Amino acid sequence: MLMTHKHAELLIPSGADTHIQYWQYVEQSTMWPWFYAELVSVCKEGSAASMLIIPSVAMLEQVLADLNANKWLTQVLVVTPSDLNGSDRWQMEPLIDLSIARNRQNKTIGYIFQVENGRVYITCHQPSNIELELSVSIFSAAKHLR
Repeated sequence: MLMTHKHAELLIPSGADTHIQYWQYVEQSTMWPWFYAELVSVCKEGSAASMLIIPSVAMLEQVLADLNANKWLTQVLVVTPSDLNGSDRWQMEPLIDLSIARNRQNKTIGYIFQVENGRVYITCHQPSNIELELSVSIFSAAKHLR
């Protein structure tokens, strides 16, 4: 979840959409993987790119569901905490594939993140319980990126 602080809010520029709020920074309250994605949208001038900070897998799924011929992703990076990526710091890496990890009873037990360098991060406590043939793909760079 992303939190905002009133003192970090910026004044709305004149002529800007009043339904949009601007912030100097946001705070993430969970120590969980999140996503940074480039969204391209068709506009009067051609196309415009913006960067999305996506705090969860569920929100990434919503972004993917909203894509169409006039709105697409060009890159998705996953940001992982040190305990997941095995380093001493958070890391941002290009995401290749994201799947739901399921056990023999077909119950969701976590997520499987495959990043560009071939590394795989798994968010369940007992990776040996994962039945790969039951995993369900949520995101694939080959399918979802242009």
